[in-house]
Amino acid sequence: MSTGKPKHYQKLQEMYPELIAAAEKLGQTAQEAGPLSQKEMHLVQLGASAALRSEGAVRSHARRAFQAGATAEEIRHAVILLTSTIGFPTVAAALDWLEKVLD
Repeated sequence: MSTGKPKHYQKLQEMYPELIAAAEKLGQTAQEAGPLSQKEMHLVQLGASAALRSEGAVRSHARRAFQAGATAEEIRHAVILLTSTIGFPTVAAALDWLEKVLD
């Protein structure tokens, strides 16, 4: 499983370092605002990413949830739980994106 930042993200960091630093700081501040573990936070963000149909974010949060101790089964389950909320086609797409990360 890849652990590095996507090339597109790296390019944005080079082009707009202050913007990316501010976005990263906002994310860090949000994480520190409550009691959820890293694993739980990334599973929540994975669900939101799937709902938004954001393939890159699904992959990113799946990788980070895995690195924070989530199993492949927990990661898949976090997405499957969304079926009645966001619909099967969106869940099926997110599961496809996950498999590319979890392989």
